[in-house]
Amino acid sequence: MNIALVNLNLLVVFDAVMREKNVTRASKRIGMTQPAVSNALNRLRHLAKDDLFVRTSEGVVPTARAISLGPPIRQAISLVENAFDPTSFEPKKSSDTFNIAISNYTASIIFPKLAEILEQKAPNINIRSKQLGDVDLLKELEAANIDFIIAGQQLIEGKKFMSASLYEEDFVCVVGKNHPLGNKNKLTIKEFAGAKHLMVTTTGKALGFIDYLLDLKGLKRRVAMTVNQFLVAPSIIRKSNMILTCSKRVAERFKLEKVKILPIPLITETLKLKIIWHKRADSNPGNKWIREQIIDISKNI
Repeated sequence: MNIALVNLNLLVVFDAVMREKNVTRASKRIGMTQPAVSNALNRLRHLAKDDLFVRTSEGVVPTARAISLGPPIRQAISLVENAFDPTSFEPKKSSDTFNIAISNYTASIIFPKLAEILEQKAPNINIRSKQLGDVDLLKELEAANIDFIIAGQQLIEGKKFMSASLYEEDFVCVVGKNHPLGNKNKLTIKEFAGAKHLMVTTTGKALGFIDYLLDLKGLKRRVAMTVNQFLVAPSIIRKSNMILTCSKRVAERFKLEKVKILPIPLITETLKLKIIWHKRADSNPGNKWIREQIIDISKNI
């Protein structure tokens, strides 16, 4: 391909559409009219010899060719931005959007303070949270569909990515005070395995690290119900004979009437949360500012 045919603005349009998956939102993001964005996409399709984006009722979906072009184009734009203005980032004036893959309960701990900081220092910055689930998060980070992942040490980031430690979580059991085991201060492994369990999972799959630990001891548990968020868990626990295993911080937020917190009768490794970002964004001033806020918040958790 003749590189002289590739206008940098075309790459900016491509990147905006990849991020927003919607032509109208992409045009607003980069300050262009919708017809101008559509025209740029047509020129890109001609250059790439591919449709790049397919229209749907909700916006557009990238083709396989567009997905493969996404990371190098995002990296090229970042390099150009940093080359011309490597240190310029004014939180008060920024209207950037940052996408963070994070679990419900971790968001409940970090996001309230982050919202307070943004309100004071960067009122026009937007945060979009995405659930941890069956998606390959590192591929999403590579494709620039997300800017950060906040997850435990079990996610190994590899050489293309960077990370920083945030804080640690211990696990406990939560039962209703009317639960048959609610009068105990400690559960045996057999009592724990023999009880019905409630599990919070965004995927709907009734299998987690507890099942792995029980399997090592030749035991299995029954997950009687799964829910996709912690908001409903306290009510379910209060009105059922199920056990919920969750982080101690989350459990303490559930410390309401008719709920009891017990130590987990298994040796569990402390969950060490970290924030992960792509190496190409390491020197990006906006990316750096946001992750510094999250790291600072975590120091006081």
